[in-house]
Amino acid sequence: MSDTFESFESTFESISGYKRWRNWFITLSVITFLLFLGLFSSVTITLESLGGASVISIYLVIIVLSVATIYKTYQDAVFLEEETKLASVQVRQLNELNDVPSFLEAADQSIFRSHIGSLFTIFKVHSQIQQDNLVEILQLRLLARNRVAELFASILITLGLIGTILGLILMMSELKVVMNGQSGGGSDNLIASLMGEGGPLSGLDAAFYTTLLGALFGGVILRILTSVISSNISRYTAHLAELTEVYVLPMMRNTAAKLEESGYYKRS
Repeated sequence: MSDTFESFESTFESISGYKRWRNWFITLSVITFLLFLGLFSSVTITLESLGGASVISIYLVIIVLSVATIYKTYQDAVFLEEETKLASVQVRQLNELNDVPSFLEAADQSIFRSHIGSLFTIFKVHSQIQQDNLVEILQLRLLARNRVAELFASILITLGLIGTILGLILMMSELKVVMNGQSGGGSDNLIASLMGEGGPLSGLDAAFYTTLLGALFGGVILRILTSVISSNISRYTAHLAELTEVYVLPMMRNTAAKLEESGYYKRS
């Protein structure tokens, strides 16, 4: 038997799933930094241009949710990386012990161990041992973890739109005040009031900034990172299924065939 217990993953992928997430995160962070650097260097941003307290609270919510969700994708990337390595280690352990009950007792808790435990439960009552449904269920559960991050990505875009609406509402409210106050004044005074610092048109800045933040974090950064996690989930489930199919199921099926010939399953 081969001394290495690996799947064909290394044949198709030159870097691990976590490194792919890390590379994307670094790339997106650099692009975001350059984008805001260019924005701040060309536009003067003041507290007035950010809108009132309600709009500033939208900024804070977007930033906090973005950081928390990015960290969630980081945890998922690390989790899948650890489980991938652990599966390779534990399939070696199982082959060295050459006994599933002993492996289940000695092995650390992991997805691979749980998968083997489920297959062993099937083995005890049925000679036809298939893992297709188990792998599909596992993939659905892992994808469900990632859908939380996908949900927050959509929420961030929505929050950006809410900030846009709030900014426009603030602009219209202040515009009415200025128009009423300048009803007897000249057009020059009206334009100065509209365009001045803290004037009604400053609400447009708040509207555009919240849209920018929501679209950038929710529509770009998190969309890419959650897509990377989805890809990592597919890679991990394929890795798990291949290790099991190549190194575990032949042994279990061979033993099950012998037990079936002896009438074990008929008695049970």
